[in-house]
Amino acid sequence: MTKHVYCSRNPSLSLWQSAVHSVLAKHAGPQDGQSAGIGVSAALPHMLATAQVLRHFDETGNFDLPAPASVTAPTAPQDSAAPPSAPSAVVECAKLAAEVALYAVTDPAKAATIRQELTAGTCDPLWGECMAQYDLWRVSGTTQPYYPYTNIGDFVLEQCFPDDATIAVIGDWGTGMNDALVLLEQIGKSFQPHVLLHLGDIYYSGLASECSAHFTQLIARVWPDDILKPLVFTLDGNHDRYAGAHGGYYDLIKSLNQTAGKPQPNSYFALRNNFWQFVAMDTGYNDADPFSEGGAMTSLVPQEISWHLDKISNHGAGVDRTVNPGGARGTVLLSHHQLFSFTGVGKNSGGFQMAVNPNLAEAFAPVIPFIDLWLWGHEHNLCIFEPYANGPGQPLPRGRCIGASAVPVYLSQAPAAPAGMVSPPGAAGPPRPIPGTTLGNNGTIFNYCYAMIRLAGPSLSIDYYQVDSTNATPGNPPPLGEPLYSESFARPLAAA
Repeated sequence: MTKHVYCSRNPSLSLWQSAVHSVLAKHAGPQDGQSAGIGVSAALPHMLATAQVLRHFDETGNFDLPAPASVTAPTAPQDSAAPPSAPSAVVECAKLAAEVALYAVTDPAKAATIRQELTAGTCDPLWGECMAQYDLWRVSGTTQPYYPYTNIGDFVLEQCFPDDATIAVIGDWGTGMNDALVLLEQIGKSFQPHVLLHLGDIYYSGLASECSAHFTQLIARVWPDDILKPLVFTLDGNHDRYAGAHGGYYDLIKSLNQTAGKPQPNSYFALRNNFWQFVAMDTGYNDADPFSEGGAMTSLVPQEISWHLDKISNHGAGVDRTVNPGGARGTVLLSHHQLFSFTGVGKNSGGFQMAVNPNLAEAFAPVIPFIDLWLWGHEHNLCIFEPYANGPGQPLPRGRCIGASAVPVYLSQAPAAPAGMVSPPGAAGPPRPIPGTTLGNNGTIFNYCYAMIRLAGPSLSIDYYQVDSTNATPGNPPPLGEPLYSESFARPLAAA
């Protein structure tokens, strides 16, 4: 049984994976290789073949699988930069079906021709059922709601956690597979977090069924007792939006923390104690189209920008001065999408990748001096960046990507800076991770990661852990190792 699941980076192909997964779920039973009894396993032949085809497309930009090719698990020990070998009917049909799914968006005439080949040949009729599900979603609209504030104080949970608290941070974690479960089990076994923060993306497209099977059910396995369960909050990522009107994100967040009486109030929100606030934004709403061809940079709804500026500027609102006489809160900013990246955040009008997202940089420029730490996901990597310029005189001291909590990244997909990267004025080049903070690997995939934040009044410390799940199985997480990197600061920037 494969332990991993491949999630395509292409928006429309992510929705296609959801269609295949959804149809297989109707036909599969426990005997069909379910992962930890949760959801449909990536080991089923149709899912395996789909993952193989989409991985090849993501790496090469085409569907021309080399011959011979086979339905080999994406995590086979011999995995390398070269695609697997040995053609089979299921892989060839998976290729045709994926082509129809992609070209239905980009080249309908070509899609119609390939669809005829798919349906007139000897392919399993199950592919046709998957295509019918995909077509239904594709024509039914892509809009999910977005809830603006009525009062500027909306969506704030005051005194959400103690002044001395432990907070776990995971990102791009919602695959539902064994590796996701094992990572969370290590957190549960090694720590007792008051809060679990997920930086967004429940795969493949945020269907209600995926929100359950790939998110809440796994959390319930690690913390079956609601009394011991941490408060759980999850950001709105692009994959959380791809299912459009069929998505389950808003029902999910309403269901969280009911026993504690602290459900997540919205897709953007603030969590506070007397010394710190965690301010989460919604970057998924403007990256919600599963039929886009990618490359666009996300942005915030303008009204939401005003809300964030108010929270960060008024960082002392509601502080108990008998506990914190100075009245200044620190701010940890949370987003799914990255502020900056050495692989690029989207393309400019000339087609070149940009190092910094100007939409986010400009939105938060007035309050950059008060942002102690900005955590994001989206890229399936751990990046502990050196301070980097958002523009002249506007460095962000601590920007961190924690997006490698469950989606496998193969060695052939090692991230690299593209040629022609556009950096902001005042920057010497692309952002640079701090030396010695690169994730290790097991010879096939890079390790996964998470972060543990410890608050002690005005001080904050954060440890970044990596997890090698090679020999790990549910119920038997690998032992906790030393942090890959640790940092701390004694008081918030706002108190300086």
